[in-house]
Amino acid sequence: MKPPPDSLPEALQNHLSTNSSADVPSLAQYVDQGTALVTPEAIAALRGLHAPLLAKIAAVADSAVLRQRLELLTSYFMATSDAPTDATTQREVAFALLYFLKGFDRIPDSVPEVGLLDDAMIVQTVLQRHETVLEAHAMRQGRGQAGAR
Repeated sequence: MKPPPDSLPEALQNHLSTNSSADVPSLAQYVDQGTALVTPEAIAALRGLHAPLLAKIAAVADSAVLRQRLELLTSYFMATSDAPTDATTQREVAFALLYFLKGFDRIPDSVPEVGLLDDAMIVQTVLQRHETVLEAHAMRQGRGQAGAR
């Protein structure tokens, strides 16, 4: 389920929907640009989509690792509800979850064996950038390692 179009800023909606990488030379820059567009309104919208997010994560059948990583990001995101919405980790995690949730993908999720590859790459980038914070959260939640490697 994708976020309702009016609940996310238009610039973020456009960034999430882009199918061209001509203006974004690297995955890291794509994540950076998307994260810069995550507003307090986008964070509130994502919080309101907790149940659909969990349902979409549960439906990830091809990769237990991706499912676990998405569960970790979701757990961290929901646990930081009182954190300032400009916290970099929270905004990057929100961007990764919004990318996963949205209806349009660079690689459609329905393509067997590779459909979730773009989602996994975004998630991996965020996990690597915030490994220490997410590892600490995973340990507090009794989840063991964050799986960023």
